[in-house]
Amino acid sequence: MDAFNEIVEEVYKHLECENQNWLFGAGISYESNLPIMAPLTRRVKAKLGTNDLYNAIETDLPEKHHIEHVLSHIGDLVALSERSKNKKVKYGGTDYTKDALLELHKTLVGHIADIMRYGYVEAKGGTAEQIGTIEQPIVTIERHREFVKAFLSLKSNLILRSSIAFFTTNYDTLLEDALILEKQNICDGFTGTAMGFWNPGISFKESNSFNVCKLHGSVDWYNHKEDGIIRSRYGVKYYSDVQNVLIYPQATKYIETQKDPFAVLFSQFRDRLNSNNNNILVTSGYSFGDNHINSEIESAIICPGNQTTLIVFLDNATGNEKLLSWLKDEELSKRIFVATREGIYHRSDEIIKKDGNELDWWTFKGLISFLKGGEV
Repeated sequence: MDAFNEIVEEVYKHLECENQNWLFGAGISYESNLPIMAPLTRRVKAKLGTNDLYNAIETDLPEKHHIEHVLSHIGDLVALSERSKNKKVKYGGTDYTKDALLELHKTLVGHIADIMRYGYVEAKGGTAEQIGTIEQPIVTIERHREFVKAFLSLKSNLILRSSIAFFTTNYDTLLEDALILEKQNICDGFTGTAMGFWNPGISFKESNSFNVCKLHGSVDWYNHKEDGIIRSRYGVKYYSDVQNVLIYPQATKYIETQKDPFAVLFSQFRDRLNSNNNNILVTSGYSFGDNHINSEIESAIICPGNQTTLIVFLDNATGNEKLLSWLKDEELSKRIFVATREGIYHRSDEIIKKDGNELDWWTFKGLISFLKGGEV
């Protein structure tokens, strides 16, 4: 057996681990007609129209910024306005009040919620733009159900004695919907059914369930002034304002004071990654662009005695400074596998290639095929 196939066999063995954590990013929902960050940002800007404050923020941000960077920037400006004597902040030559900043933030969040609920596909290569609406949504769930079926088949009868958690930065509900449609119990931090209230101390401790932690919030989470954090089904009148959808980062001190839900969700992530027993973190659709998440992963894998193995499915590791720095570390690289379109990295930052065509296991579709035991 050649070096490439030997490492693939190692990956399969790690996927049999009883303690599993999966981290998903926007890439897994792309085939379901939901945009990744770049087209999402362009679509939000188009829906917003001309806005001097938004334009000024974009001018200050790096060229490859996305909508979450804009929201974070607004949050910083809100904090500055709160500390200033006149409760305003000068930006782009104009004075802005806290209320004006919050209004822009809420408007952007509302646009994001609409896009991620009903779907959007950017025009590309001669194909027309597709815009989902409440009357004609275009979001599909088939691919996520395929993943759940493949995952359950891989674990077979070991599910009941396994400890499994799914983490995602996605705002959509496809992962939890797919698990439910495949008759699996989930815990997402809420207590309830179609409607739920935030109750992580109870929810995340339920047995015989998959934990689903949405690190950046969700299109069906609301921050209500009186009722607190609520998970609400679409279409109800009493939680109909999409501008109150709970999407990270928030523009108020909600995050800065480390209150629910995000502090709890990241604590779950931190706790799951720190283990003295065999433990894996598998990533798909995540490009390591979130410094907060990367810091949690790094803190875990460099911790003496930690037994977590990192398995990454990614288009290309070239230029990914964070991943390559871990692979260059002699000790860390023993517990890191990076599967790309060209080959796989393990124990060093030198790729081990497979003869033949490019690999597709870095895509969600390709990962599902890999889990089913398809040829790599």
